[in-house]
Amino acid sequence: MNDKLQNIIDKYINVGMNLFDALVVFVVGWYVIKLVMHIFHKMMQKSSLDPIIVNFMRSILEAALKIILIITALTTMGITTTSLVAVFTTAGAAIALGMQDSLKGLVSGMTILFAKPFVKGDIIEINHYIGKIQEIQLLYTILMTFDNKMVVIPNNELASSTFVNYSHEDVRRVDMVMDVHYESDVELAKKVIKEVIGQHPYALQEPLPYVRVSEYKDSAIAIGIRVWTQTEHYYELKDDLIEQMKRAFDANSIEIPYSQLDVHIHK
Repeated sequence: MNDKLQNIIDKYINVGMNLFDALVVFVVGWYVIKLVMHIFHKMMQKSSLDPIIVNFMRSILEAALKIILIITALTTMGITTTSLVAVFTTAGAAIALGMQDSLKGLVSGMTILFAKPFVKGDIIEINHYIGKIQEIQLLYTILMTFDNKMVVIPNNELASSTFVNYSHEDVRRVDMVMDVHYESDVELAKKVIKEVIGQHPYALQEPLPYVRVSEYKDSAIAIGIRVWTQTEHYYELKDDLIEQMKRAFDANSIEIPYSQLDVHIHK
């Protein structure tokens, strides 16, 4: 009887010691995780990674460390964790299978954030939409068009599609065509165009502006114009040149042709 009682006491003592050891492991491990996350945060502050990537990596790392801590504490208590790990593995596989599309979007989002084919504030064109990147999330990218419409584009679509980034380079070329009447002085028209370009503060003189006859149309001579400018001034320069060239043509009696229809009535 005494031996049975002693065995029960020893058993409970062992259980108590295991619980105490598991509690110590858990508390110490918890503070170690806090320390690791603090060091990780300090390291990421010095990196050039996007804040979205940093937050995602932080969440994954913290979750993984906590799962390891829980399994370690349970093992210290004497609990067999083989079946628990199997359950976690099976559950993870099932979740991954059911979230294939979301995971593809997640991977695409990470690819975009790491590769940086565009960043917040860039102007891009995709699927006939042109606008400024307002936000890059892990699953979606938000594009704001110039008429203030919000376009939500899945990242897996962005990663597998062709798009145009108008903000990637510091300078862009403005391509224009001005039509003049066949009876107008073409050399004077070219001179006037060059003067207008030369007086505009946003028009770069290097590379040199290009002003040449580019085509002979049915009712007009087309003068091709190519002017380089800083990307941020592209639209402003283009609109200014269109307005100022019209005024300069009028001041120099250079006629801009327009479609006409001559009707002859025969009795």
